[in-house]
Amino acid sequence: MHFEIVHEFDIPLDAVELAVLSPDLAEKLAPRLANIETLEQKSHELNGGVFDRVWSYRANVKIPGFAKPYVTPEMLGWDEQSSYNLEKHRAEWSIVPHVKPSWRKFFKANGTYTLVAKGEGTERIIKGDLSLAVPLVRKVAERMILNEVKKTFEAEAETLRDLATLV
Repeated sequence: MHFEIVHEFDIPLDAVELAVLSPDLAEKLAPRLANIETLEQKSHELNGGVFDRVWSYRANVKIPGFAKPYVTPEMLGWDEQSSYNLEKHRAEWSIVPHVKPSWRKFFKANGTYTLVAKGEGTERIIKGDLSLAVPLVRKVAERMILNEVKKTFEAEAETLRDLATLV
């Protein structure tokens, strides 16, 4: 399932980018994520114009009855790895679920995160592909996951606005 999420900011690109790079972003974002039990920043490094970070999430959602025999609470965790190129104003991101390595082949999520100057403001374009290779529940589960992804990026956009106006 391919998706695209676009946010408009009435804030210059450099201010939004500083907010993206902020070591406080995860901490400020966490309280806005109702269905996230924990959000931990595992790494935050800027080297040679490339910003790498890893955030670790654990969801706090009700597991649907049909999925309970297959989904454990531990499986509701994942790492989001991103590498942001400051010159291109673009990141490559991927999700690594907290499941057995042999099960990771059943879930894939990756994409790009781009900031584009638009007049005096900024546009953020998130493109991604999400795939859950579990036949009977695939479509329903992908839509549920995508709904949570959208909520997370909406909360992040609000947090970026707050941080960017403080810069």
